[in-house]
Amino acid sequence: IENGVMEIQVRDLNSCFNLNSLSGDDSEQNLQRFKVLLRNSGQPESIADAWKDWVDADQEITGFGAEDGEYLLLDDPYRTADAPAAHLSEFNLIRGLEDETLDRLLPSLCVLPESSLRINVNTASAAVMASLNENLSEDQMQAFAESERDYADVESVTTEFPDLVSAVDAMTVTSEYFEVQIRAQVEDTRAELTSLLHRRSDDGSVELINRDFGKDFRSLFVADAESGDEPG
Repeated sequence: IENGVMEIQVRDLNSCFNLNSLSGDDSEQNLQRFKVLLRNSGQPESIADAWKDWVDADQEITGFGAEDGEYLLLDDPYRTADAPAAHLSEFNLIRGLEDETLDRLLPSLCVLPESSLRINVNTASAAVMASLNENLSEDQMQAFAESERDYADVESVTTEFPDLVSAVDAMTVTSEYFEVQIRAQVEDTRAELTSLLHRRSDDGSVELINRDFGKDFRSLFVADAESGDEPG
């Protein structure tokens, strides 16, 4: 744009693991799937137990998780939410999570305003696809994730990968949630905005869920420029 630049990035949020799925009717099944994702990433499965305790409605400890009693003993005490998360930043607060663990997991995680797990098989990463069944490895799913995917129905995927039959309830071929990040700079003035959008599958209308002015925006243009490549 004149005297400046505008950059827009769109992330498909049905390509990642919805952490709020541990608060819904299928929470036990999705808890096991989250543990598979953690195990494949070399992270302790206790993180999944701690997160379930964060988003479920009770004060009963899940496995190696933690409820209010443990968090209130901290130097800066606080309580568990005992409700679905409103923002991914809440994941920073659970017991046993280290910065390097968070950095590795974040690309595979998201928080959606619903308690179901609906993974788009056309856009999900190898790590997310492998979480749907413990018999699938991330390496096995890597070739699948790197392939050109244009599946019209979930059954086509389960025919190719029978181990995914048990995860039909958690798969889809379309997406409804998107994160849109915008960065605009005119001369010395810069503004950044992150929006969560819901696109209704029945009529295609788009609803704004929330806006975030505090999320870090990593410019792909800057990254490409530093590497000497032209941005795509």
